[in-house]
Amino acid sequence: MASIQVRGHSIYYETHGRGHPLVLISGLGTSRLFWWKQLGPLSKHHRTIILDNRGIGDSSRVNLPFSITDMADDVADLIRTLNLGPSYVAGISMGGFIAATLTLRHPDLVRKLVLTSTSAGGATHVGPGDDILQLLMNTSGWDVETYTRRVYTAIAGSGYMQKHPDDLSRIVRNALEKPLSPETYLYQLNAINGYGNSAGINRMLDQISVPTLVIHGDQDPLVPYPNGQYLAAHIKGAILLTYAGVGHLPPIEATDRFNADVLDFFGYGKS
Repeated sequence: MASIQVRGHSIYYETHGRGHPLVLISGLGTSRLFWWKQLGPLSKHHRTIILDNRGIGDSSRVNLPFSITDMADDVADLIRTLNLGPSYVAGISMGGFIAATLTLRHPDLVRKLVLTSTSAGGATHVGPGDDILQLLMNTSGWDVETYTRRVYTAIAGSGYMQKHPDDLSRIVRNALEKPLSPETYLYQLNAINGYGNSAGINRMLDQISVPTLVIHGDQDPLVPYPNGQYLAAHIKGAILLTYAGVGHLPPIEATDRFNADVLDFFGYGKS
């Protein structure tokens, strides 16, 4: 639909529906297309904004490393440019890092916060097993379809993608439609590592004062469940919803529940 210019690069976004603004922030290596199962249901009640993070999708390519803070500031610029005012913000995985950092750096822009499959970073972060780490780092050959199938099968709940091949095919199609450069992928990985290896936000969680919903699958192999428990325990008043048997992808693996829980948190009930 449109792009905004921020600090020498462009951020692409789309706006759907009407109502109180809701910004959805995707995770590592994914474009705005990640939210295909949320866009219709959520935009019935909200002006829903989906965006491509820095260097991803239809946002302009970048040639320098960047941080989670940089991406959070990109979202802040988007909210201000569109005159959205205090918005509902939801992020998954790396998008959760961005959403939480946005809330801390720009508290005037966030009214409610949803953190899914994410972490506070720093010393409290519980990382994935070596097999998952090796899979994420093994980009040799950059066969997008094969790599995407392997990664998403591994990070979803056990057997999910085998039982839902249409979802996996859609994820692959999204990846092929908005191909990701190896350089940008590594920039994102480095941003994640910087967030995880530094203090992250774990020492500042008590500064998050907006209503916060934490959603986490108890079978998440990429950002294990204790990370969600930690966030919910250290953000004042946060609600933790545990998705039993779900892996790293609640918006995909448990779509109906996820959409209903998010709308309920925003005040629309589950009907």
